[in-house]
Amino acid sequence: MALIRMVVRAIMKNIFYGAEPPWGSKVKWQIVNRDLDYLIYRHYDALKDAVMLARDLQVRMVSIFSLLDDLCWVTCPWCPDPCCLAARVWIDFKDLLFLHLAGHPVPPEQLLSDFKESCRYWSPRGCMLPRISRPWVCTWHLCPTQKVNLRRKAPSVQEKMRHAVQRITAGRKVMETEFIRIVS
Repeated sequence: MALIRMVVRAIMKNIFYGAEPPWGSKVKWQIVNRDLDYLIYRHYDALKDAVMLARDLQVRMVSIFSLLDDLCWVTCPWCPDPCCLAARVWIDFKDLLFLHLAGHPVPPEQLLSDFKESCRYWSPRGCMLPRISRPWVCTWHLCPTQKVNLRRKAPSVQEKMRHAVQRITAGRKVMETEFIRIVS
């Protein structure tokens, strides 16, 4: 039990904003992923609800991917100032937990190792990560042009998007709370 508490403390101490993104170095990234794998393996039976929450989140996320892809398709390739180059985002604990619990591949490294960098997964053709493996903020964030384009869609489409984002955001918090309750 003492080992589990040490693992949880090591993961949680790197969650909070600091001088670098959480788990920015390759070694820290490997350690946090190894430790999460261990905790999930160790508590697998007790984490069944958290796993189901992650799968429910996946279904909700996938339900808005085609809309998001459409919005990106008409804006991102011609954007003079891609947010991926300017934004300082990273895979946070909820993102990482979702990937592990839902069984998705974890990117080989954190998006940034330093706040002075741009996302390592950006390319001129867009994000190199599958949409499901991207941080949640990269999924729900819409630039001003995309917001205008979304407002041109049917009200039912706008409502579906708004509702999905709210439900996913809330579900991520519940998933994290359930995980921490079980493993600590």
